[in-house]
Amino acid sequence: MAEKDFSHYFLDKVKKSLKRDVSLRDYSSFRIGGKADNFFEATTITELKSSVFSAREYPLAYYLIGGGYNLLFDDDGYRGLIIRNRVEGIKIRQNEEVEVLSGTSLNEFLQFLIERELAGLEFLAGIPGTVGGALFGNAGSFNQSIGDFLKEAFLLDDEGKEAKVHQDFFGFSYRQSNLRKKHRILLKAVFKLQKGNKKKIEKVIEENLRTRRSKLPSEETACAGSYFKNPIMPDGTKVAAGYLLEQVGAKGLTIGQAAVDTGHANFIINLDRASVRDVLSLAQELKKRVKERFGIELEEEVIFLPADSSMP
Repeated sequence: MAEKDFSHYFLDKVKKSLKRDVSLRDYSSFRIGGKADNFFEATTITELKSSVFSAREYPLAYYLIGGGYNLLFDDDGYRGLIIRNRVEGIKIRQNEEVEVLSGTSLNEFLQFLIERELAGLEFLAGIPGTVGGALFGNAGSFNQSIGDFLKEAFLLDDEGKEAKVHQDFFGFSYRQSNLRKKHRILLKAVFKLQKGNKKKIEKVIEENLRTRRSKLPSEETACAGSYFKNPIMPDGTKVAAGYLLEQVGAKGLTIGQAAVDTGHANFIINLDRASVRDVLSLAQELKKRVKERFGIELEEEVIFLPADSSMP
């Protein structure tokens, strides 16, 4: 079948129309990206499952996104189907357990926990994106990570069914999980939390937000968050990538319309219509400087999605 027929095939399988030639720049915190040939926002688990399997069976390259953070789209867009996960919902289970759908925003999740006086995830305050994206990259701050609080989850298996897995399945490590390594698709997650005091929870969140805002670019800045992971030394100690980058004169360094933030050296920002080449060239220069000075190979935290790539 010709690719132009995919929209008809998709409609038959998903019972909803997809969009054509959608600008990915509008779905990127970096505000970079060309047009996706096909684009669909899934708002239910059924839609998420059927949209994924429509691409797999056709077959057509596809990629699942959440909030569009920690992701750099190609200037050439995407030659397949971009599925945006908007599957949202939260409910209380017994014994301080909370079930949350993967497309739910972290901010909405935290507000839900505050109102029900459930503590443990306050360190996520100010981190953008969705619950699925956070588990994908084991997001965290203040020496805590979201994976530590996960009890179990439900994934989409190869047959299109929900597969229940436990916390140890994910193989969580620093900014890493088996979701990211193997590109498994998360449908919903269950977290084990603890009862807390609403005022104390709110106070911790306010303090965390104050700390983050004093160090990081404003929420309006066009960037994808920390560009590089903090390297871990052979002895297990973690070194701040921002510190290493600052030592090699990264702050304010510019290539084209991409620049290193003047306040935090581990943030590459889009000054105005930066191209993918600008960003990747600047990142390569930063890696080169750190390697030459410290002998340390920086690893990207931000994922670059080439126009012709696909989820496995």
